[in-house]
Amino acid sequence: MNTLDIIRFIADHREVLITFLVALMAVVKLTAWGKSQALALDTVVGVIEGLGAGDVKSGVSDATGDLSSGAQNAINDSVAKADPKKESPSLVTRILRAVFLGA
Repeated sequence: MNTLDIIRFIADHREVLITFLVALMAVVKLTAWGKSQALALDTVVGVIEGLGAGDVKSGVSDATGDLSSGAQNAINDSVAKADPKKESPSLVTRILRAVFLGA
């Protein structure tokens, strides 16, 4: 395949290539956003656990019933990371949950 064939291929399929690049950029941005949200949540949970703020913990526990399953899973994962008495779900469990439950 020479240079002219490559240029012709790009010209013929530019819409598909542009769509792919835009989708790829969206996935990268959403992943970075999700990681930053998880880090922020982990930080808040860590501070709450460190202070032993029982009122805050019970308030969060009461409010989680109104959240989506994805948000509930994120809170449970963060609490498990911050609380040495709780076991954090494995990477495989989190990936399977995300794939099959969309959470």
